[in-house]
Amino acid sequence: MPGQAAPDVKVVHFADPWCWWSWGLEPVLQRLREVYGDRLQVEYRMGGMCEDLDAWMKEYAVDEASTVDWIRESMALFKNALDPEYLRKSGVRSTYPACLAFKAAQRQDEHKAEKFFRRMMEVFQVQAASGTEETLLRIGRSAGLDWARLAKDLHTEEVEAAFEEDRRTMERSRANFLTLVVSAGGTSEAKSEVFTSGPFEEMIDRFRPGLAKRAPTDILEYVEKHRDLTPGHEVAEVFRIGEDDADRRLVGLEKAGILDRFEWAGSPFWTARKLALDKLPLEVVKISHVPPESLIEIVTDLTPIVTTAVQNLYTEVAREPGKAFHFPLGLEALRFVGYPDEDLKQLPKTAVESFAGVGYPFATKSIRPGDTVLDVGSGSGTDALYASLLAGPRGRVIGLDFTPAMIEKARANIERMGLTHVTIVEGEATKIPLPDTGVDVVTSNGVLNLVPDKQAAFHEIFRVLRPGGLLQLADIVVQEDVGAVCGLNPQLWADCIGGAAVEADYLKTIREAGFEDLRIVKRIDYFSKSGSESTKRITKSFGAESVVISARKPGI
Repeated sequence: MPGQAAPDVKVVHFADPWCWWSWGLEPVLQRLREVYGDRLQVEYRMGGMCEDLDAWMKEYAVDEASTVDWIRESMALFKNALDPEYLRKSGVRSTYPACLAFKAAQRQDEHKAEKFFRRMMEVFQVQAASGTEETLLRIGRSAGLDWARLAKDLHTEEVEAAFEEDRRTMERSRANFLTLVVSAGGTSEAKSEVFTSGPFEEMIDRFRPGLAKRAPTDILEYVEKHRDLTPGHEVAEVFRIGEDDADRRLVGLEKAGILDRFEWAGSPFWTARKLALDKLPLEVVKISHVPPESLIEIVTDLTPIVTTAVQNLYTEVAREPGKAFHFPLGLEALRFVGYPDEDLKQLPKTAVESFAGVGYPFATKSIRPGDTVLDVGSGSGTDALYASLLAGPRGRVIGLDFTPAMIEKARANIERMGLTHVTIVEGEATKIPLPDTGVDVVTSNGVLNLVPDKQAAFHEIFRVLRPGGLLQLADIVVQEDVGAVCGLNPQLWADCIGGAAVEADYLKTIREAGFEDLRIVKRIDYFSKSGSESTKRITKSFGAESVVISARKPGI
């Protein structure tokens, strides 16, 4: 995809859809996918557990009964529920056809092949279904594959050769089905018999220090996205919560009519219902949302945690604007919130592409030629450059930001436009590195909701404005307190949801900073343009919307 970087990390799993160790490692791989997103690639290599089950049992000196015992003992290690008698119940004689089917699926689409692999594990190991070719094709079709092509490719020499190469690679690497091999920056390391993601995350952080991480927060979104049979242990591992807590939340979502529950071999599994709801009751939102690591609730100073989450996210926005985010981005967002097309044509595409504002603060018509303007949270420079068009060459525009990647991008965009009256400074909204009363207009767009100490930010804005100076801003406000429901969740802050203040409190904070003539100029259902149905629902649940506000610092 254009604008999307190659993965920084690769995790190789030598696997087999019939191998219980592969199912045991699935929660670990899902956690890593959620945390690192498309910075991480999981690569399945088919190891082929057994060409002939009878010969395999003879080699390992087991029979049907002792194989079941072996699987039960393994389940005690990895905790992911399955039917320990699945090999006997399914009647499988060879695991090779399923491995070949996966290699055939890879020829069509890697993402669909991964989904196919997951579905095969569910059907074989959880539901104990047979592994006939008809079953393989049915699973392939459910994963979105072209089943006719799958049937054809399944028996080709190319697919057999690809499978054989996977097996040879496994032998050369001396790996087994309990192994994950992590590669990054020219370094590789393998770990075996580790069924929690922590050691692998530590390894990745060591290989790639500072690599952006995103803590998964919404159980419903996770279950919806995967559309799989989801066991409680997988949720516990992905969200780093206890097994009992995961089960409690899943049962709560089931009772709310959000999830369906299925029993297989005495263990519960959940899938998401197809919902027609545009919002959820707040008690359901609370059940579904998990504070990262469940430790945030005891943190007294949220600022450093939120700062890290915000900087990580907006570094991605700066460097990979082609990615999918929970909020509108770029030219589409600019047009949606109200920027005139004829003005946007004057701005560099590299500024526009990373625009993450939530409104059109310039609708207040506060900036006049010759004004000194401060843009709090200037990002890629879109609003700072736009302000420069209004202030003109006799004016001055200062952009303020604390994300290095955005600062770098904004400065490059200023240089592209050849402007000498626009500068970017590094700093925070609560400690603006400017003298008192030196600014005519302060503008800000979708930023102050990201600031934990909004009172300090508005006092700083008030300080730098001259008497009679104007404030124009666009920001997210809510009607229900997000923190009271979801806890102190830095990832929700970064997504412009968690830090949004209740509207009445937000306006009160502005007034208490000393501003007068406060008015709301415009409201927008901003998150209606989100590409995430989960985001649309949760923001509706809290009554989130963007508002354009104007206010004035009293004159002398």
